[in-house]
Amino acid sequence: MRLAALDLNLFVALDALLAEGNVTRAARRIGRSQPATSHALKRARALFSDPLLVRVHDSFELTARAKLLAPRLRRILAEVSATIELHQDFDPAAINAVAIGATDYAGWVFVPHMVQALRLVAPAMTFRIRAIEGPDELLPLTSGFVDLAIGACTRIPPALRSEVLFRERFVCALRAKHPSANHRLTLQKYLSLDHVLIASPTDGRGVVDYALADRGLARNVAVHLPNFLEAPSLVAETDLVVTMAERVLTRLAAPLNLKIFPCPVPLESFDVRMIWHPRTEADSISSWLRDQVRAVALRVFGRWPRRTGGAERSAASKRRVARK
Repeated sequence: MRLAALDLNLFVALDALLAEGNVTRAARRIGRSQPATSHALKRARALFSDPLLVRVHDSFELTARAKLLAPRLRRILAEVSATIELHQDFDPAAINAVAIGATDYAGWVFVPHMVQALRLVAPAMTFRIRAIEGPDELLPLTSGFVDLAIGACTRIPPALRSEVLFRERFVCALRAKHPSANHRLTLQKYLSLDHVLIASPTDGRGVVDYALADRGLARNVAVHLPNFLEAPSLVAETDLVVTMAERVLTRLAAPLNLKIFPCPVPLESFDVRMIWHPRTEADSISSWLRDQVRAVALRVFGRWPRRTGGAERSAASKRRVARK
């Protein structure tokens, strides 16, 4: 018989019947009518191909099979009950610490919102934020050093779970007093400028370079930077142009006196995900943490289509999102 066809309510009634050895008392124990409980006994007898309870004089006795079944049935129902109550009994205020892995972008754009929200429900919680970067960026997660990872990670092993929190797009920025700041940033003008590239030191190309190469074009990269936080300040003091995440530049445009432009090169937006290990799927703390992170992303950035699973992008798409 398929498990999907089983009725948990039948097991609840049968547990009471085997414990009480009496239909009337079993019905009273589970709050059902006597006819309904009697019908449950008939269904259980058919399911197990055994009378289960047999009349001996003025009472019922358990059959040999029922005696074997009773303790197992009780354990199954206890486990189901514990599973349901696990999250209900969970008190967020009792959490001492959580460990989060985050890319530099996620640490800048998302983590402050997350910390603020979580401290409202768990004021005593300590946050351990660990940088994840490079080819082994998810090793802290698979090794168990962090409870959750957040970022635009591009090499997600199929064994891990992931979900899109929000989506980001690329824009360009010049200093407000740049000679070209008062004109539309055309592709021709864009290619005539010197660029800042935020990329891994192991590869001198970024998302813009791959998109331009598809068109048979190239740009002049004057400065390579390993971290995106340095780029806006550099652009604010030079005639360089930078192409990077819109939320970062929007936040820094006013204090650094930058002007933002749509990127003249069509670039794919990228997904910012939360990623977790399957071993934490049913853990109450981890489940609660994912719920909170999901709620923060929805409140701050709005709803996006979410996909779960491991690595989903093509090799070309991964390569393009990997560097800015």
